[in-house]
Amino acid sequence: MSLSRPAVPMPLPGSRWLILMTVVAVYICMIDRIAISIAIIPMAADNGWSPTVQGAVMSAFFLGYVTLQIPAGYLSDRYGGKWVLGLGVLFWSVFTILTPAAAALGLTMLLGCRFLMGVAEAVTWPSIYSLYSRWIHPDRRASAVGLMNSGIAGGSVIALICTPWLISVWSWQGAFYLYGVLGVAWFLVWALRGRSSPDTVASWHEAPEDATAQGAEAVSPTRYPKLTIAGMLRSRAVWAIAVAHIAINWSLYLVLSWFPTFVNREMGADLQLAGLLALAPTTMSLIMAPLAGRLFDGLIARGMNRLAVRRVLQSLAFAGIAIAMLLLTVGDSLIFSVTIITVSNALTALSVGGFATNHLDIAPNQSGLLMGVTNTLAALASSASVFVSGWILDITGSWDAVFQTAAGVSVFGAVIYVRLASCDREFD
Repeated sequence: MSLSRPAVPMPLPGSRWLILMTVVAVYICMIDRIAISIAIIPMAADNGWSPTVQGAVMSAFFLGYVTLQIPAGYLSDRYGGKWVLGLGVLFWSVFTILTPAAAALGLTMLLGCRFLMGVAEAVTWPSIYSLYSRWIHPDRRASAVGLMNSGIAGGSVIALICTPWLISVWSWQGAFYLYGVLGVAWFLVWALRGRSSPDTVASWHEAPEDATAQGAEAVSPTRYPKLTIAGMLRSRAVWAIAVAHIAINWSLYLVLSWFPTFVNREMGADLQLAGLLALAPTTMSLIMAPLAGRLFDGLIARGMNRLAVRRVLQSLAFAGIAIAMLLLTVGDSLIFSVTIITVSNALTALSVGGFATNHLDIAPNQSGLLMGVTNTLAALASSASVFVSGWILDITGSWDAVFQTAAGVSVFGAVIYVRLASCDREFD
């Protein structure tokens, strides 16, 4: 006799507001992060910076970004995500406002400012995942994560469109002032209304989701160990998430960093057109991420196996990347190349129903820490992808080799995830 699947509880009071505020926080995060890629042009002109110096200014952020991911996750899980996220937004906004002053004081001060801004932004994803584990029912989390991830693309699009306009009508300094003030305003609202946990603890907090979904007797949380480094190294499910996160970021930052150069040098698009075309894949991610989250939650609501859905959606995401990368090696049309990458980004968004929400399955009470670990590795992979792709271009002179490498990374990620992924709760 099969057990019927219980109805998904209604969203907790205040959860929709929390999702809205975290989505806005991600928008602000990406706007502040991406703005420097535009502002660096007039900044370099004003200060006479070489390309090497410009690269150092932009990369200083990422050096800071990898330092606080894991501590932020631990603090969020241990003490609640409200103030970890709130103070992160406040501090990175302050450093955004201070960027013009730091630049005026000299390169060392600017590098330090960008580094500290990266440290502050490092708290974003670990703290949000910790908040979602407490506020959002397991069968609604993919939708929430999809909306949150749409802010990555949305904030990037806003920064790429608005920053040049702000610089033209005001100044590059003014762009940083405005973006920083937006973050401070967000913090004031969040400080007044934000909460780490709901007032009423729902029943699904008391038992692992698989037991709840099957109508089984609640299992004491004490049977699950705390998430530790040793535990992560022994966990097949953790390795599945980490490798998938690394593989996705490899192709994502390859496209973000090198696609404009590719369509300019290989396809003959001028720089202005290349910049506009680069918005197409990003815009597609903005649209598809929330849709992918709703797709996953909808399939689960219809009674489909959670692990099977995660494997299928994540495999489709990797297949989309791999096929797109290989097609780029045989296409010689600008429209073809842009279309392929745009479609690839649409399929990549399916990761929302794959690894991107999987942290909350296996470590619901320590999802912030787990996200901190995998996002640190993924951030390092992002930097490696940009560097290695440039190195491959230098030694081979071939874009084909760059795209073939990315395809291979995606295939590897798919194989590891399908073989090792799990939706069973492993950690308290």
